[in-house]
Amino acid sequence: MRSILIVEDDADTRHALGEYLTAMFPEARVVMTESGETGLELARRSRPSVVLLDLRLRGMGGFDFAERLRDLPSGAAVPIVALTGDMSPDTLLKAEAAGFIAFLRKPADMDRLETVLRPLLEGTSRRAN
Repeated sequence: MRSILIVEDDADTRHALGEYLTAMFPEARVVMTESGETGLELARRSRPSVVLLDLRLRGMGGFDFAERLRDLPSGAAVPIVALTGDMSPDTLLKAEAAGFIAFLRKPADMDRLETVLRPLLEGTSRRAN
């Protein structure tokens, strides 16, 4: 079964994304957490099909999460979609260098989110690392 891991520390945003993605992708399991630390543990236990990641998490930030996920044996090929309000050129360059497959501005445009996630969940755009 395909799964989406949402790592977002804002409860309202996290729950809205979870509800939307559950309705949009009923065949996928949606797992949510507010912290990078818990997100890594969830990713270790069951390799997600895709991670939707807030870059400005409290505690472990999004870039640290991505680096640590890539260090996991099962995490190297997991696509990560960045979700943030910081669209500065420096942040965009850093996200690209970190291997994020997409970079979406908060609040997420749901049509754009679906456009990015659908091929990943349907298996037509998995990156081989």
